[in-house]
Amino acid sequence: MTSAGPVETDPRELDAVAWEFLCSPYTGRTYWDWTLERRLDTYLHHQDRDDIMNNGAAYATVVDRVMANLSRARRDGVLSPLRR
Repeated sequence: MTSAGPVETDPRELDAVAWEFLCSPYTGRTYWDWTLERRLDTYLHHQDRDDIMNNGAAYATVVDRVMANLSRARRDGVLSPLRR
């Protein structure tokens, strides 16, 4: 029996996953009381991307890409503006 090694994931694919998450309902008001990780975990699970959830490096990359693109997503109108 051979063991499965770490899953290699293309950085461009992880960037795309981060943007798909940012465009998903999980960034909306309905889920604002959830932590980012909980929202991302739920999104990935619903997208059948447990491979990313189970790969620490890939998951960390997606979180980093989400955080790095929050401002751009808000500026581009993907995220609703903050209300005071």
